[in-house]
Amino acid sequence: MRVATGGILVAIMVALTLVSDITNHAIPAWTAGIVGWCMVCLLFVDVKKSQRYQTVFIALAGVGLLIFGQVRDGHALWSHAIGSNTGLVTMLASVGFLRLIAIPAGHPSADKPSANNKPGAVDKSDQQLPVGFGAYIKTLAGVCLFGAVINISAPIIFSDLLYKRGALPRLASQSITRIFTATSTWSPFFGGMAAVLTNVPDMRISFAMLACLPFVGLSFLVVVLEVRLRFWNQIKDFKGYPVNFYNLWIPAALTMVILILHKLFPAWSVLSHISVSALLLTAAVLLAREGKNFVQTLARFVVEGLPTMINELQLFLAAGILAAGLVTVISGGHLPELFGPELFGPEHFGSELSGFTASSAAMLLGVMILLAVAGVHPVVTVSSATPLLVTLNPAPDLLAVCYLLAWGLGTCASPLSGTHLVFQGRYEIPSWKGAFWNWPYVLVMYGVAVVLLHVVEHFV
Repeated sequence: MRVATGGILVAIMVALTLVSDITNHAIPAWTAGIVGWCMVCLLFVDVKKSQRYQTVFIALAGVGLLIFGQVRDGHALWSHAIGSNTGLVTMLASVGFLRLIAIPAGHPSADKPSANNKPGAVDKSDQQLPVGFGAYIKTLAGVCLFGAVINISAPIIFSDLLYKRGALPRLASQSITRIFTATSTWSPFFGGMAAVLTNVPDMRISFAMLACLPFVGLSFLVVVLEVRLRFWNQIKDFKGYPVNFYNLWIPAALTMVILILHKLFPAWSVLSHISVSALLLTAAVLLAREGKNFVQTLARFVVEGLPTMINELQLFLAAGILAAGLVTVISGGHLPELFGPELFGPEHFGSELSGFTASSAAMLLGVMILLAVAGVHPVVTVSSATPLLVTLNPAPDLLAVCYLLAWGLGTCASPLSGTHLVFQGRYEIPSWKGAFWNWPYVLVMYGVAVVLLHVVEHFV
């Protein structure tokens, strides 16, 4: 009963979040957040012990920062702390429904989607996965292609199939996260582009996308080159995503539905487009397969399948509190009180920079990556750096490209990024370990980004 109630609460949170976004926040987002936290309290006993400690630490750190801001100036983003990540949590829960249609009709496991198809369950009746370097390249290409549209859904769909055969190996994990985060630098369907458009309204989105495409291509080459030099013995046994019609139709169909919804309802957030698309696609396929019985299948997944996602959902809700605490401290100008005016005083920035050039952008990019490593999400640094840079009159396109590169590299290097939290909650890869694996790659790609910024400077 307790577990079933937790699943129902997740479904209610999903509904409230989508209604809030679709109706332009007629229902406050924090209402869905309250329901989400009720779910966490109910299912927290089912969370792995190591993740319980991390969740409590993250949440308490965020609450501490919120209290600090409240005491200093009476301003703290409490409602933001409760509801900031409900959109992302809703998207993860909605994408989870795709498990119901991930197995063909008539398959031995098709009648028990909530039990046999969860990540980690080995099904010997499944088709053999392709093996070798070609399979590796096709897997990364699939993540890059579909990830540009369906966001975090792509690495989830690809990694779920690989994880069903056992633990997700380091090679697959780090390669998928690197390619996926690099894709975020140019895709208009990521939160990074939305954040940059909000803070740099005069930017040319087409220019930024074209400028960042070479970065994605070079990141792909760097990842593949590292495999040839360091992991060639492992790549011979690498099990990749089977590229055939059946296994590609789900991400392809999801991409098509998202594009249609984006065209019909441009005011919706990207996360809502993904969530609604996943739910509609699942319902449509189940209706075609099972007729009226599809409602029972959906209901069974709500009470049995959704509660199994508690590990990842509670991490995101806790991360939302920490992010709100950081935004409260930064927006209130309290960083100098915490870390000293010599580091964060505005006069320091003014004395160091006389104009925003490619070199200035490279320095800003490096700082944003280091802050991401420390756990500060790029969305916080983007919104915080912009007011400090206004006096330098930066070229909008150069600043936008800098922010997009910081988003891609920062989320790759941050242990608190959504990508690493998903891989921790879903595939049992600690977020700090996943981030640590990516630091050498981030260092190399930072050098590539610096060169790209100097090239961009000549065209703005």
